[in-house]
Amino acid sequence: MELTALYNKFISEGFNNFYIEGVGGPQPDDVYCLGFDNQNWSVYYIERGQKSKPVFTTQDKMDAINFYTDFVSNIEHWHLVVFTRSTRVFNNYKQKLEILNIRTIQNDIPAMSFAGDIVHRLFVVNKDIFSAKSACNDLPYFDNDLKG
Repeated sequence: MELTALYNKFISEGFNNFYIEGVGGPQPDDVYCLGFDNQNWSVYYIERGQKSKPVFTTQDKMDAINFYTDFVSNIEHWHLVVFTRSTRVFNNYKQKLEILNIRTIQNDIPAMSFAGDIVHRLFVVNKDIFSAKSACNDLPYFDNDLKG
């Protein structure tokens, strides 16, 4: 499997937490990457442009691709589908998705514009992003009034 095919496979699986040097990925930072350097293929973590020590290194391209495929496949890939201050809006989307047996994850954060200001965040995982977007044409949903 070549790198472009690997990229396409990851996208078709709903993966969004990967980066392949020379090909790309949904996020180039704060992510585990597959790269080639000094005759070695390696899987390493990059954050704020700083590479960590590799978690895997080999001279064999296929070994690297197989390791990285397994590694990325075992990550839970969260997709933000709702970002709102409205509990009603949040619950409507959550209920609609869960009725369709789409697993959701709620992860609220403080917005801090005023005391008790909360932004409700709803995520779906991996391939469920495709079902969620098919069921709700307006996903991802973001409030227009998030400034307070």
